[in-house]
Amino acid sequence: MFTLVKQELFKLIHKKSTVILAILQLVLMIALAAFAKANSTSIDSKTIFISGFGGLGWIVFIMITACSSIIAMEFQYGTIKELFYRRYSRGMVLISKWLTMLLYSIVYYLATFLISLILQLILFSGDFNLTDIYQNNYSYLAAAGLTYLGNFLVLWLLLSLVLLLANIFKTTAAAITVGIIGYFATSIISTIMFALMTKWEWLKWNPFNMLNLPNQMLNGKIYKLLTMLSTQEMVIGNLVYIAIFLGLGFLAFRRRNV
Repeated sequence: MFTLVKQELFKLIHKKSTVILAILQLVLMIALAAFAKANSTSIDSKTIFISGFGGLGWIVFIMITACSSIIAMEFQYGTIKELFYRRYSRGMVLISKWLTMLLYSIVYYLATFLISLILQLILFSGDFNLTDIYQNNYSYLAAAGLTYLGNFLVLWLLLSLVLLLANIFKTTAAAITVGIIGYFATSIISTIMFALMTKWEWLKWNPFNMLNLPNQMLNGKIYKLLTMLSTQEMVIGNLVYIAIFLGLGFLAFRRRNV
């Protein structure tokens, strides 16, 4: 398993798109921070610091692209046969790809958090301190940490679905397109769900409602009335749906024709 993960990381690191997307996100974060500094009267620097200067949004698209291609590309170019012909089982091959994506996402979140701290210290240390209170008695640093944690769990709820879909589509482009469209669709549906849940309470357990976890971690009292679930229940719900989608992806991968 360690060898498979090491091979997947090697392939990921040496892909041109991996380096290009990392540099692009860094440039966009710096540009947004500089723009906010120059327009401090119209842009709330504190809010965009909590969101990683836009970095948390870019991570979603980067990880959807990576998760879609890591499976679909192997089938598209037939390289998956080489892995199956070796001593590795299909389950080991798939789990190694999951672990690679998990490590990739953790690195992205840590890097985004570190860059955000550096940008705050360089550009906004005169505007607010990380230990100042943001809202609900959370400091800016604590609020950012909760936002990153909530986004990470929700991201993996989306990625587990993307990894399932990547087992269905034969081309990388189709898997990426469906993944990104699905991201926007689930965001819209999760908002509509609030209205439907007031009529049918059992809908509170649907996966779209779990996407509201980041907001509820910061504004628990307000969002608990909307989601009808406690924060702990939403965390458990996210983990359960991640396990379900990954499990379905595992079954689809084992039965897929090469």
